[in-house]
Amino acid sequence: MRRAMILLASVGLTVALAVPVAAASPTHTLYLALGDSLAWGDGASVPAHTGYVPRLAGYFQGASHGGADELVNLAVRGDTTGDLIAGQLGQAVALIADTDTDTRVVTISIGGNDLLDLINDPTDACLNPVRMAECQLLMGNALAGVAANMPVIMGTLQAALAADPGDEKVFVLLPYGLGGAGLPIEAMIDLGLRGAVPGAGCGDYGLDDILACVTMATGGIVVDAYPLFAGRTLELTHMGEAFNVHPNDEGYEVIAKAHRVADRNS
Repeated sequence: MRRAMILLASVGLTVALAVPVAAASPTHTLYLALGDSLAWGDGASVPAHTGYVPRLAGYFQGASHGGADELVNLAVRGDTTGDLIAGQLGQAVALIADTDTDTRVVTISIGGNDLLDLINDPTDACLNPVRMAECQLLMGNALAGVAANMPVIMGTLQAALAADPGDEKVFVLLPYGLGGAGLPIEAMIDLGLRGAVPGAGCGDYGLDDILACVTMATGGIVVDAYPLFAGRTLELTHMGEAFNVHPNDEGYEVIAKAHRVADRNS
């Protein structure tokens, strides 16, 4: 009897050791925000609360909208697509790869500074009517840079998310124009954003078309702010006070709502 009990105990131990141990569940579900001053909340009365990212944090906490219980905002004011690759992208991949986390939602606002860098200084070619040929060349180079960088950003994120547990959604915001602000460069800005033939796709080399094309090709969700701000620049931004393109609180709510609508329609 004693030998039989020892044998049974031995078999039981062997079976127990043979059963795989379930991997520990991630302790944090994340909403990651990447981008520039829009994602950071520049122009909001309280960026940590009234920018579009914190407005969305509560929405994405909902079980049917992602169930992300923690917001991590990696956005850096002034970042271009190249800057994002050099900094935020690596941070995001590390968070996604962390076994203690499960990333549920990613939002991205980037690309605007790639063009705004051309009109930051009074001596910039794009602010001088007699240097428009030079401006068009610079704009073409900037847009070509975005067209090269966005596939890197989206491809890297989607590859990291593919190894992450569960389902995820990646939203990319298309920048708005400055229509209605009364600026002589509004048409030039619109050309850079929407291209000569709006909606023509990547080949047209409008910023919004490039962003939209790459986003859709890599399984992301497009959030188009352009038509929502058209003719409402003075109402939704600080352009009436100075050359400040950033949204006010109402503008950030418009952007947040656009994300919620895009999510429900996805």
